[in-house]
Amino acid sequence: MGGTLMVDSREWFSDLFRALTEREFPSDVRERFKVSEETTDPSKPYVVNLPMTGLVYDYKYIKEGRGKWRPWAEDLQDVPAIPKDLPVNQIIVPTIETVRYFHLFKLLICHHKPVLLVGPTGTGKSVYIMEFLLKRNDPDIFKPLFVIFSAQTSANQTQEIIMNKLDRRKKGLYGAPPGKHWVIFVDDISMPQKEEFGAQPPVELLRQWLDHWTWYDLKEVVPIHLVDVQLVCAMSPPASGLDVTPRFKRHFFTLGISEFSDDVLNTIFTTIVSWHFKNKEFPDFYFPSVDYIVSGTLDVYKETRKYLLPTPAKCHYLFNLRDFSRVIQGVLLCTPETVAEPVSIQTPGKFYFICVPITRS
Repeated sequence: MGGTLMVDSREWFSDLFRALTEREFPSDVRERFKVSEETTDPSKPYVVNLPMTGLVYDYKYIKEGRGKWRPWAEDLQDVPAIPKDLPVNQIIVPTIETVRYFHLFKLLICHHKPVLLVGPTGTGKSVYIMEFLLKRNDPDIFKPLFVIFSAQTSANQTQEIIMNKLDRRKKGLYGAPPGKHWVIFVDDISMPQKEEFGAQPPVELLRQWLDHWTWYDLKEVVPIHLVDVQLVCAMSPPASGLDVTPRFKRHFFTLGISEFSDDVLNTIFTTIVSWHFKNKEFPDFYFPSVDYIVSGTLDVYKETRKYLLPTPAKCHYLFNLRDFSRVIQGVLLCTPETVAEPVSIQTPGKFYFICVPITRS
């Protein structure tokens, strides 16, 4: 409930959800959301009420004793440091969002529930799933298989890729080895081109699997039954113009991954830049400039998205978090030998650090 909402709508959902759990439904909330009088107060009070601070998204329910609500932030207290030799494009800075998603992945995938991630480009859908399947899940039980759809992907290609990984248990029965499960992650599930009658053949093939757990052999017209295989998918929001049919989506537990807030972006990229400065042994006087680098890049990114809108002549003006990340990665190419000492400039109410790169002939 509320898992598909974007960040801008979560505060509203939080207010309404808290009102529904109170002993008496607040009149101001009823008027604000135009809730009918048919929605009455609970017949019995809830045993454990949600804390009043923050949003309902900030807490998880722990079934201990009578039960209790615990903040997700507590899971960030014992986070290990980023390894020195880790490539920049593989760094995942733990935040409340990542902790929440990984917790839900563990519950859903370990109980063999199909999962669909929906979110804009650059929000880390594929990175989260790959990180969980490769590093945070039990590889002795759950074996990952990654498939990327494109506009030219066909149903036969999809079936061949998946069938080549499955074990033949007996005639007409395929699946993972006994005691194991294949977790098939299909990225960009909405990309395949539609055929004459509006269907997407690769998506319809996966829907047939989820409906009946049966495919048909491509050489002999005999049924093939699939067992111990589960599906995880990712796609862009339907507003992008690419979507899949409701008949397919009805099988999934859908999670909405929205763009990060400014605070989360500052936390993520400040941590990464600080990690780089520390690994490269930059002098201490460089570290105050980290906040200015990230904040300045964020301001330019937001203004760019606001004013440089796509037009028929400039249809490539589509900026997302990947562009923001590329700028930061460009900053991480610097070393102490190629950057001069920062020059401080003070103006009324402001303080700047300017790092001038050293040019080499």
